[in-house]
Amino acid sequence: MIRMKPDDLIVEARAQIIWGEPSSSVHFFLTSNGMSAADADAKIKEFNAERNTEIRKTGLKNTFIGAVLAGGAGLLLYMSLEHSSSIMSYRSARGIAVIVLAGLYGIWKLVNGLIYLVRPQSEERSITEL
Repeated sequence: MIRMKPDDLIVEARAQIIWGEPSSSVHFFLTSNGMSAADADAKIKEFNAERNTEIRKTGLKNTFIGAVLAGGAGLLLYMSLEHSSSIMSYRSARGIAVIVLAGLYGIWKLVNGLIYLVRPQSEERSITEL
């Protein structure tokens, strides 16, 4: 078996963690290429902390976008229903449907963002897929 250089080994292990590989798989990769178990655990912990930080950043962005969309849609929906007459035209019904869809998308972004903020380690996908 050909062993990797220590710098390449670290870069590859970091990439595997960022891509969402399980820690046990990365631990095996590091130890099978000559790194001690204690050093491998320390590096994996460091890479997981970096991954969680990036997921939390994405969660914060999604939470903000979701709150703005849901809040804006709720406000527009309230204003449009309060000022509408009892007879609703096709055009206004279509507009309300768009507002409702924007609000639902905002709620979805808000919930996903909160999950990323509270439990980033539960996400198994690559950071680039978030």
